[in-house]
Amino acid sequence: MQATKYWDDIFAKGQESSYSCVEMPDLKDPVLQKALEHFGSVQNMTIIDLGCGRGATSLFFAHYGANVISIDLSERAIENLSEYCKKNSISNIRPIKLSAKEISTLPKVDYVFGSMILHHIEPFDEFSKILRDAIKPEGKGFFWENNAQSKTMIWFRQNIVGKLWITKYGDHEEFPFTPSEMDELRKYFNVKIEYPILLYFKMIPLYLLRGHFIKPFQMLDSYFFRFPKLRKYSYRQYVFLS
Repeated sequence: MQATKYWDDIFAKGQESSYSCVEMPDLKDPVLQKALEHFGSVQNMTIIDLGCGRGATSLFFAHYGANVISIDLSERAIENLSEYCKKNSISNIRPIKLSAKEISTLPKVDYVFGSMILHHIEPFDEFSKILRDAIKPEGKGFFWENNAQSKTMIWFRQNIVGKLWITKYGDHEEFPFTPSEMDELRKYFNVKIEYPILLYFKMIPLYLLRGHFIKPFQMLDSYFFRFPKLRKYSYRQYVFLS
C-alpha cells in the first residue's frame, strides 16, 4: 500500500527527526488536555491511541495511569515506540501493528483517541460501526481532525495543491474529513464539535507563499474567529464522541 510505505519512510528516521522522534509531549498541550477533560480520569482505564504515530499521545495517557493500546499501520512507528517503552521500562503501553478497521479484534475499551487519523480511513461508514462496537457503552472518543467544510479550501486542494511549486503535505490517499463522514458518526454516537481556532487564512502562506508572511494571515484568522458562524470553516476541529 502506497500510504503505508509513505509513513514507514517517515518513521524510519526514528530519533533523528522531530516528526518521528519518540518523546514525552508537553503535558500542557491543549489538544491532549482537551481530550483528558472529555475522558475524565484515565487511571486504570484502557485507551486505544488510534494511529499512534511517534507515540507522544500514548506516553501522555500512560503518564496519567491509563493502559494504552497503541496501534498504527506503520511497522516502523510501532518498532520505535516499542523500543522506547522497553528502554524506559514503560509497561502500560502496548504497541501493535494494526489497521483502524481491525480494532474489532481487541477487547472493548473505555476510550479511543485519534489525531489526524479519521480522514485516512475508508470506507468510513464501515469504520463508524466498528468504532462504536470497539468502545464500551459508557465509553467515549476524542479526535483532533481536519475539516472539509470549506468548499473553497477543498477546491484549492483538488486543483492547485501538488502542482507547480505548491507542496502537497501527507500521503496521496488521504482527504480531509467531510461533513458526510461526520454524519456517519452521528448514527452511532452523540457528537459534539468544537473549533478551538480558526485555521483558514493562514493556509494561504503555508501553501502558496512558501511559509512567508504568515503573521498577517494569522491576524485575519484571529479577527474572524470572533464570529461563531465562520468557525465551522476552520481546517481544525475537536470531535467529541459519547
